[in-house]
Amino acid sequence: MLVATAVPVERDAVAQAFDGPVRELPLPGTTLHRVAGCDLIAAGVGPALAAASTAA
Repeated sequence: MLVATAVPVERDAVAQAFDGPVRELPLPGTTLHRVAGCDLIAAGVGPALAAASTAA
């Protein structure tokens, strides 16, 4: 499951809801956080930026 948030602080707060360690994976333009089988990214504010960030 991919969870896209607007900003890193929001992404980090969502990550705390899952059990287990958070692994950071650097990607072009963002850092993906993987926890409990879920991928979390801070995709940016606005629908166009979020769509572009999740398309990669």
